[in-house]
This record gives sequence, C-alpha cells and structure tokens, in this order.
Amino acid sequence: MISIEKSNKTYPNHPTRAFLLELEDVLGKNGLNALLRIAGLQGWIDTYPAENFEREVDLSEFSSLNAALDEIYGSKGSHALARRASKSAFDLAWKQHGALGNQQTADFPAEARNKKGLTIFAEALSAASDLECEVQEENNIILFRVQNCPVCWGRESSSPTCQGFVGLLEGCLQWLGSGKGFEVTEMECSAAGGDACTFSITEEPEG
Repeated sequence: MISIEKSNKTYPNHPTRAFLLELEDVLGKNGLNALLRIAGLQGWIDTYPAENFEREVDLSEFSSLNAALDEIYGSKGSHALARRASKSAFDLAWKQHGALGNQQTADFPAEARNKKGLTIFAEALSAASDLECEVQEENNIILFRVQNCPVCWGRESSSPTCQGFVGLLEGCLQWLGSGKGFEVTEMECSAAGGDACTFSITEEPEG
C-alpha cells in the first residue's frame, strides 16, 4: 500500500472526482477499486469527492493515486492514463470553474492567447488550492511553474513524473483553441529534485 505523509495542503474536490471518473471509464469499477486500495484510499470506493470546489482533498491523497498508477501500470502506462484523466478533469471540472468559465477566449489576442489563458488558469489553480502557480515567458517558450504539485507531492523519482499535470495543461490549450499543435514538456520535477515542477509550452505550432 502506498504511504505518503499528509501534507495539510489541499486540492479541490471536483477536479479530483473528474480524474477518478475518467479512470473508472478506462479501468472499470473493479480496476479503479483495486487502484484505490493500493493508494490507501479505500474511503473513496463508491464515495468519490463531491462535485464542488471545496478544498477537501489532501495533496498526499492525489499524489498517492498517481503513485498507485505507477506501481500497477509502470511509468509508461501510468503516465498515459494520468495524462488522459487529467485532460478530462480540465474539461469536466476546471473549464466550468468561474475564473475560466466566464472567459471568452476567442477575444484573447491570437499572439498572446496561450500565455494569457495559461496565466488565468495558474491564477485559478492558486486561488482554489494550495498550489502556487506562475507563468513566465523565456525565449518564445511559455513556462508554467508549480510549487506543491499534487501529482508528485511527497514522492521521489529519477525523472520528471507529472504527466497528470501535462494533461491539465493540454486541456487548457485545447480550451484556448490551440488544439494539439503545442507541445507540453515537463522540464523540471519536484520529485526528481527540482525546485518546482516546471512545464514548457512551445508558442509556435509543431510541423
């Protein structure tokens, strides 16, 4: 069973619930229940976090879920699942959040759309949780930095492991109308000794 010390830092219910629902869709109910047991989250079996933005999920719980994915499916399989589930969580939960749902992204200037939208998302994440997010721009690359990352909190890894957060950023880019033409890469990971989890987003479409 995964054991990660409580962080006393929080993440919202609804995005966690959406993450679980996507995993259930892929793994089936029995598969998800097995995952929750390995993660030490038996209390979530048949009782997912509520469909609201109350901050009732400890970062250690969300991290344990991702650690259990690694343990069962290996890094390649777990990263694909976490990325898919997090992208769904953006669509089902974060896109409805007031800070994002009230935005008319078509009105954003095209040349600054990604940076503006990702900045709004960073502010929404920071306000709705104990994550500390910021967006910077360096050499035509957008950098999305996260302190207290819920995917890798309390974990150690030999390489960047937060594909679950990559999926969130891909969902945000899709919301902005950027589609799959922009590559999201985790450059630095707290679990691998980094000062923060740092993701790069290319500003020019690939190809």
